Amino acid sequence: MKLAFNPDDFARAAFFALLPLVAAGGAMGLPLLMGLAGLAAIRPSLFHQALEKRPLALALLAVFAAWAAASALWSGWDGPTALKILATLALGTLFAAAAAANAKAARLTLAGGMAAFVVLVILLGIEAAWGLPLNRALNPELPFGELNRNPSRGLVVLLALVWPIVAALIAGGGPARAFAAVLVTVAAGVLSLQFGQLATAIGYGFGLLVFAFAFLAPGFAVRSTTAGLAAWMLAAPFLTPVLFASQALSDAVPHSWAARIGIWRYACAHIFEQPWIGHGLDAGRATTDRAIYDGEPMRAIPLHPHSASLQIWFETGAIGATLAAAVLAFGGWRLARSFEHNKPAAAAAAGVLAMFGLMANVGWSVWQEWWMATLLLTAGLVAAVGARAARA
Repeated sequence: MKLAFNPDDFARAAFFALLPLVAAGGAMGLPLLMGLAGLAAIRPSLFHQALEKRPLALALLAVFAAWAAASALWSGWDGPTALKILATLALGTLFAAAAAANAKAARLTLAGGMAAFVVLVILLGIEAAWGLPLNRALNPELPFGELNRNPSRGLVVLLALVWPIVAALIAGGGPARAFAAVLVTVAAGVLSLQFGQLATAIGYGFGLLVFAFAFLAPGFAVRSTTAGLAAWMLAAPFLTPVLFASQALSDAVPHSWAARIGIWRYACAHIFEQPWIGHGLDAGRATTDRAIYDGEPMRAIPLHPHSASLQIWFETGAIGATLAAAVLAFGGWRLARSFEHNKPAAAAAAGVLAMFGLMANVGWSVWQEWWMATLLLTAGLVAAVGARAARA
């Protein structure tokens, strides 16, 4: 008798069952959870299917990852970041490919994503309403500022689920699913305003606008979003000093944003010391004078530049930035071509790219494993929307 539920299905179901707890607790376990699900999905047919569908896109991503990892050789920071990048990307890509390998996998992926979203909304709602009671119970010794990072990261994971889920509900049709799509959108919007993360709220709003626009012009929305991100990747160190040259602007914005501006100025000033190959992976961690922003330009990079584009330039140079831009531009062209006549999938892809593209350029380190795993999670969900909508 043939089993109806194979190990890959079980691993994916377990992943989504545990996802809300891991995310609400800070998402640091997300790469391990995804890695285990990715290992369970390994099979020759999956490799063949992925390479057959996206050979150049995967090749560009692999070359970029290899160059970033190689830059650790000339970095002033001695850490395992290179191995973490390669492992997270390899296993996360397997997870994403398996998420939409067939109709059954796509159904399970979307059902799991919807269930995880509901539970995570409840958990983050409790944290926002009552001052982080769940995280306080688990980490009673941590100060509020550090503790607040946990639900903040959990919120990013929640937002990774939003646009694929809304797109899948719209694709299903009917007033009940349309109402559910509205509820999901509103719940995510309300939570995006919590935990003091303005960048998350702005990113969500931008993603919502692009998501809606993609239903009018699906191919163009995807192409223009990825082309814009690729263009900024190449132009960031040249335009950032011009856009944020005014000290009056730094004085007018909140402290956290003034600190970011100072970090960006510092990064741009030092990128051209090593313009072609960069300072090496995680080189920002090696800066010695980690002064708190005091109204003057930053004299160090506190862990990372708080901008994916500037971080890639600073650490991997023009070579890394060009490869990253190529991944964005070609990947966007490939997605637009695949989803040209699939509005729900195009909307999910465009909304995710716009939201996370903006957030990546004002927030977290591009190499943080939980961040990379979150992006790969949403890639799998978008692929599942595309597979389901195409068969609908």
